[in-house]
Amino acid sequence: MQPDLQRIVRELKKEKCPQRVRDQVRGRVSARESMRLRHAVPLAFAGFILACCLVVWQWQARENARRQAQLAQLTMERTRVARQAQDAMGLVGSVLLDAGEHSEEIISERTVPQLRNSFETAKNKLTQHIDL
Repeated sequence: MQPDLQRIVRELKKEKCPQRVRDQVRGRVSARESMRLRHAVPLAFAGFILACCLVVWQWQARENARRQAQLAQLTMERTRVARQAQDAMGLVGSVLLDAGEHSEEIISERTVPQLRNSFETAKNKLTQHIDL
């Protein structure tokens, strides 16, 4: 079998193809190549579209995560401001209560005795003037 195969190979090497056969073979080869290109371009375009969709999807996911982080930070900031306002109002209230107690003491200790003395003096003068 081996010698027959070698003999056939030698004979085929000596053979020459007519131009018509060569043209047909070239036509078939170029048709196969054009079929490959015909399928390659749409596949490449589909791959490009798919890659673009993935990029847009990733961008939206990052954008949503950024928005959620900003919203969480804004909520924490508002909570902190509310606590600070509550503390400030409590401080103002306690200062006003202390001031009220202090004013009551001052009015009771300093002003009321003077008013009482002035009232007594005015009463005494009126009674003395009426007695005359």
